[in-house]
Parts: sequence; C-alpha cells; structure tokens
Amino acid sequence: MLALWAGAGGTTSLISGLNAAYHVRDSRPWYKVRLIAVGLTLAISVLVVAALFIVIAGGNVTELIGAKLALGKVAVIAWKILQWPVALSFIILAFALIYYFGPDLEEQHWYWITPGSLVGVLLWLAASFSIRVYLHFFNNYSKSYGSLGVVIILLLRIYVTGLAFLTRGEINSAIEHAAAERGHPEAEPEGKKAA
Repeated sequence: MLALWAGAGGTTSLISGLNAAYHVRDSRPWYKVRLIAVGLTLAISVLVVAALFIVIAGGNVTELIGAKLALGKVAVIAWKILQWPVALSFIILAFALIYYFGPDLEEQHWYWITPGSLVGVLLWLAASFSIRVYLHFFNNYSKSYGSLGVVIILLLRIYVTGLAFLTRGEINSAIEHAAAERGHPEAEPEGKKAA
C-alpha cells in the first residue's frame, strides 16, 4: 500500500506535466488529484508490467507451456507473433487512460490513437526493444551490482515510459494549438481547458 501511495506521487507529477503540456492550470482539489493518481498508478502498473512481461518473458513462458501441454510449434510461433500486438494494446490502453483522466480538461475525449500516442508508443517499443537487445548482449549488471542491477533496469524502463507519456502529451498539445490557430472549431488555443 505504501508503494502504491509513493508511486502515485510519480503519477501526480505526470499529471502536472500533462497540465503543463496543455497549458492549463489544475483546478481540482489536491485529494481528488491524489485519488486519480492512485487509481491511474494501479491501472498503469498492471498494464505496463503485463506488457513488459509479455515482451521480455513471453517467448520463454510460451515455450515452457507449449512443451508441458504438448502444444504444437504452430501455437507457440503464433503466440510469439501475437505477443507484440497484445503488449502494444496494453500500452495503448495505459496511454489512453492517463490522457483521459490525467489532465484537468473541461471537455475530455476518449482517443485510442492520436499522432502523439502513436509516437509515444513507438518510442516506448523502440526503447524496450533496445534495452532488451542491450541486456541480451551486455548483461553485466548482475556481476557489477548484484540484485541492485534489476532495480537499475526497472528505473530505466520507468524513466523511458514516463518520457514516452510526456512526449505524447506535448505532440498532441502542439497539434491542438496549431489547429486552433488555423480556426478549427473544436480546437482550443493555449491555456483553454478543452481537449
């Protein structure tokens, strides 16, 4: 419970970063922001950990289960192909949740895919793949740092995930403000509380 409360502090910072990206001031009471942050932290943690598990250990677990249940190689290969879209859908859902509930916007719209979320998810996937390749070829953390190496890798992944979230917010905010300058009727200029 204490870890969830502490993790919500990071989500609160992410909410503040999204409000800054949209150039809006958060008018919600602090306890409401904190409750939203706790809920988002729980939901995002489950989705991101599930996606990371699928990406990192999905192939090995599939081979193990395939051998135990006598599944054919076709089923194992099919899962290895499907693991990426499944992990991607978990991350897209996590992105959609944070952008719907995070910033203090008067008009909230549920978007599964936007230009910013596409860039954010692709950035997250590229970083996850790069970290996986790096760890496959240069895994010296356990020799140098022992079990602390896992914490270092986890913090790096959390940092990259936060960067991907904020990149999406900045891109969508810039598109929104540019559309408002060009006279799009639903777009709001900087500082207005509409998505």
